[in-house]
Amino acid sequence: MSAPVPAGEPEATRDGNRAVTVLLPDVPAFGPVTARRMRRALAAYAVVWLAGSLPGWLGAGPAAVAFGHGLALPGGGFLLDGSFAAAALTVVTFVLSLALWWYAGPVVLPPLAWVAGAAVAALTVSSREVAGAAAYLVPALPVAVLALSLAAHLVRHRGQHRRRSVLNAELARTSFVVSGPPDLESGPPVRESSPEDLAHLRYALDVALQPLDRFEGFIVLEQYREGALRYQLTSLGTGLAMSQYTRTPAFSGYLAEAQRNAIEKMLDRRVWGYWRTENLWGNLSTTRDPLATDENIMLTGWHGTMLGFYALLNDLRYAEPGALTYRWSADEAYPHDHHAVARQIHDGMRRSDYALIPCEPNWIYTVCNAFGINAMLGHDRAHGTGHVEDLRERLRHSYEHEFLRPDGRIVGVRARHLGLSWNFWSGTAVQLNTVYWMHAAFPDLAQRAWWLLRRNELTLRDGIPALPPRASNRVDVGSYRLGRDTFAQVAITMAAREIGDGEMADAAAALLAEREPIEERNGCRRFADASPMVNFYAVLGRFGRQHALRDLLGHGGVPQAWRTGPRLTEAAYPDVLVARAVTDGRALDLVLRPGAGPVRTVLAVDRLVPGSAYRVAGACADEVIADARGRAVVEVDLDGRRELRLYPS
Repeated sequence: MSAPVPAGEPEATRDGNRAVTVLLPDVPAFGPVTARRMRRALAAYAVVWLAGSLPGWLGAGPAAVAFGHGLALPGGGFLLDGSFAAAALTVVTFVLSLALWWYAGPVVLPPLAWVAGAAVAALTVSSREVAGAAAYLVPALPVAVLALSLAAHLVRHRGQHRRRSVLNAELARTSFVVSGPPDLESGPPVRESSPEDLAHLRYALDVALQPLDRFEGFIVLEQYREGALRYQLTSLGTGLAMSQYTRTPAFSGYLAEAQRNAIEKMLDRRVWGYWRTENLWGNLSTTRDPLATDENIMLTGWHGTMLGFYALLNDLRYAEPGALTYRWSADEAYPHDHHAVARQIHDGMRRSDYALIPCEPNWIYTVCNAFGINAMLGHDRAHGTGHVEDLRERLRHSYEHEFLRPDGRIVGVRARHLGLSWNFWSGTAVQLNTVYWMHAAFPDLAQRAWWLLRRNELTLRDGIPALPPRASNRVDVGSYRLGRDTFAQVAITMAAREIGDGEMADAAAALLAEREPIEERNGCRRFADASPMVNFYAVLGRFGRQHALRDLLGHGGVPQAWRTGPRLTEAAYPDVLVARAVTDGRALDLVLRPGAGPVRTVLAVDRLVPGSAYRVAGACADEVIADARGRAVVEVDLDGRRELRLYPS
């Protein structure tokens, strides 16, 4: 470890890496933006509370008092008659309306439930007069609840601050290595996929390569929460892209086609059409354009991340005007492109006082915004824009002061309008995913979060990763089923490989391989008891490596040789499985395996020098001549693992 340095002031080393010490910030009880939002919400409630209390104080009739008490406190109007069951039912209804608001964004439900409860109490009250004590007791209850809630928060916050002091004493002696750009002369490391790797990749390929209008192999539950198609498509597309980056950067063919399919399926109305409903009941707006808003990063951030991967690894087709057209009907469509997606995220963040923007109307999620940041990073690296740099300091301040507890736990969700958050959405699985997706833009914060997880929650017991026994760690986010911690273990492999904790990554991967039932069909392998999304994320974790996400999106780590050198552009699927494909700018090195038994097959290679001769080792012929377009066809016999090298004569 290097000597400690102040947080945020990196010590440069000669290899381009930076040794940093990252202390936990002095987080106030309420962040500055959160405090403003809470004061505004309390002021609005104070007006309602006062209006509801006045009828009782002024000696109005029972119906007016019941209605007023119902405004001051959900269910409070029923207490005038001592109808505790009705009051409890109203409270439960109100809480359920809040849950539905969080679940799918209908902002109208909580006020409707609140006012409806007050109205029913006014219509059913049977008291002939209002006792003096009742006029003051019910209005006092919400004041007492708010005061107790504030006191509990302050006590908990002081405890977290004491915990922060202990943690910072350890962090001051701990250095994290923030990686510099990868060596683009020799190229980032490219490994060979094992037969098991290829079998899991084939599962993702088979799902992705089906016709664009078909969604076989996906789970179609609803389109509002984690099981929505857009999240399955993003995990599918990014897993495929990561396999290309770390194993086959010199192969496009069916692997690039599969990524395009994932990107273009996002344009299907069945995937993005939820926005009409969410925008209507969440913002009271009839606009259907999914980009005409600052509150839909759950589409733009996730779609944009796939677009960045594809642009860096393949081509820039989605930057063409209208390349991303969200079609509602034959007569109504919203033409956009990669630039528009990145710009929508950037401009929304610029307008937001939180810097982070809602995933859906009102609700801001830290992990969704990590996707949004990665979407901008991919665009910046592919197109030379500076969206992230323009926002970097504001985003960092927001993550550190609005969405972080003093003890370092990331706040997973916050209500934009009310400033409220809760601990339910801050479990280990949420922290793990935020670690992974934050590493590209804010590697020091991601590494500190990983250090805290390893210190406080994530341990190895007899070589097995152990997680706290919370329900949130044992839910399959793609199917909402409770059971084993499969998704959490997959998230461990993703985060640990990216951060560079090989011990933990290997332990989680070994546990999954030994414990999870496997479904094998036509050469494809998947975890039988896990949802498609968890399986797609398992592909992302399997093909990850240390700093892979940061290398690609954070640094644009694609060597010029990979962009211009010979490339395998056509191969028959599943006859040909590409285990490794890399170029140094002049030669092409391949490792191929048969996917459907021994076969003689034809490969197409492009980006050759037109008219030039190339030697081929491992093919049926020893030499090929590039045509006028720089393409050549190579015939090869595949009866097992086959190495092939094509190089200038």
